[in-house]
Amino acid sequence: MPTTSAPQSAPTLETAIGYISLHATQNDLDRIHAAAKQRATALREARAAAVTKGSTVRIGNARPKYMNGLTGVVVDVRQGRSTVVDLELDAESTDVLRTFRPIPDTVERHTLNNVYASVCHLQ
Repeated sequence: MPTTSAPQSAPTLETAIGYISLHATQNDLDRIHAAAKQRATALREARAAAVTKGSTVRIGNARPKYMNGLTGVVVDVRQGRSTVVDLELDAESTDVLRTFRPIPDTVERHTLNNVYASVCHLQ
């Protein structure tokens, strides 16, 4: 008579970290690193594909770092080797950016050009 085994549940993040911390060999770490890089690339590509004209976004994981946290509305999307967008920043983000770039005080909502769509997180 065939036996059935209980279905295995997906490992938790804590289990994976525990394995990596206590048991992983260098070969395991190399494979984990490669898989993590591949996953990060897939997430960046998915994030970039989701950004469309009119989307409200928050910049994250960008360089220069002072751009992280800025928010605005996508006013243009251009496809090329990488997808880039132009963002019309909200007033608060324009004020933050003003401390790093010369933006006249009369400008309430600055347009930030050529931002990689992969660093734009939908809001």
